[in-house]
Amino acid sequence: MSFEFAPTRLDELVSLLSAHGAQEALIKPLRKNHNDKNQIYSAAGFDPVYPMFDVTFSLRGASTSRKKGSRTMGKFIPEAVFRKFCWIDSTGREIPAREAKMIIYAQYPETRLSGFQTVENTMPETLSVDFTKQHPDIARYLVLGRRGAGEVIAVMVADPGRRFMGEVASLPNATGSRVWKHLRVGRNVSAALERMLCEVANRPVPGCRLDANRKSLPFNGTQVCGYTLEHELGIVPNSDKNGDFEGIELKAHTQNKVTLFTPEPDMGLYAEDFAKFMLTYGYEAKPGEFRLTGIHRVGDRCEKSGLTLKIVNHERGASIAAAADKDVHVGLYDDQGRLAAGWSLERLLNCWSAKHNESVYVRASKARCEDPALLAAGHKYMVEFSDRVMWCHETSAEQLFEALYAGTLFLDPAPKYCPENVSLNKRRSQWRVNNITEAANDLYTDVRMVSLCDSAAE
Repeated sequence: MSFEFAPTRLDELVSLLSAHGAQEALIKPLRKNHNDKNQIYSAAGFDPVYPMFDVTFSLRGASTSRKKGSRTMGKFIPEAVFRKFCWIDSTGREIPAREAKMIIYAQYPETRLSGFQTVENTMPETLSVDFTKQHPDIARYLVLGRRGAGEVIAVMVADPGRRFMGEVASLPNATGSRVWKHLRVGRNVSAALERMLCEVANRPVPGCRLDANRKSLPFNGTQVCGYTLEHELGIVPNSDKNGDFEGIELKAHTQNKVTLFTPEPDMGLYAEDFAKFMLTYGYEAKPGEFRLTGIHRVGDRCEKSGLTLKIVNHERGASIAAAADKDVHVGLYDDQGRLAAGWSLERLLNCWSAKHNESVYVRASKARCEDPALLAAGHKYMVEFSDRVMWCHETSAEQLFEALYAGTLFLDPAPKYCPENVSLNKRRSQWRVNNITEAANDLYTDVRMVSLCDSAAE
């Protein structure tokens, strides 16, 4: 068998995963009906696979299931495709899977994993129907290691030693799961980041950023604190969906109000015709410039825009997975019930992604630069970072939506439309919280205040 491993002890698996850069892993003991045909049961909801791993949510073909009557016939079945999923074979090669995915069966509800075949048309033999029929009593484990910002490094364990089985059984369950075990692997990336942040803390530095060639440049824009923090940590700025530091999201903030993410609408008039949206619902801030602003919380009509933010096709407290095939969306509706702008469930979940599963909020301050040499070099600001940060672990779709229902998370848009000069147009959908220290407890399972330099000295 070219993919299977048979470790006698758990530390053998840890060494394998660590050698491939994994920082943590989920381990699932498999039953005899868990194979490539029947798929592998994961959970009743998205946890713990999402948002621990980087996936893309979408809709696929209509269901043909008659489970629980005909209500599910013809409905679209949501799925979440892993953006990068590689098997480790017995030689240590990483072989990408063709389309590994988590399929969401909302009618049950449950999520299952499938699509394990590699780009070389191979897969672990022990996941085949024939193998499970011929060897129903052989112990098997599916191991999903997390690398970077949510890549999957997968290992198939078959017929391991008794000690290995006992050590896996003793591992803690993954948060919110009865079937997945959670394993910490390799070097502690969080501890490494703590040490680096300690070195940055409590010393004024000029506002700057790194360019694509890692050259240091002065930076004086509104994001000076964020760019300067990345600069001091050696991070080249980027606008993709990966975490800033090996899968950890960094948020430098000067005030309690924080923008969490900025997904643009993919529904409604805004998505269909931005100009018409702005002329219909915006106001003329000055001649030739239309804007739309105002705080929009779920259920409250915003007097400034005349629009009401609503969560549609979902009941508060209900499983998101159970409603995933019901066109769940968050929308701005006018008084006539027309959808002005909307965010599909897929759009929101794809943006509230694996990079948010571990986030560090760093308090910063900025002041005018008074050093003549730095001013001459183009630096207008000096930035300083606190040695006390807020470290947040584990979020979920349900926590994101509960924050919306509670009004903790709100929309604070700032689009601009200039008919005579489209180069000045700006699209900006800011999803914010008023006080991140308080809001974090709604959004994350584990929130800790960390004194960096005290931790680094231990």
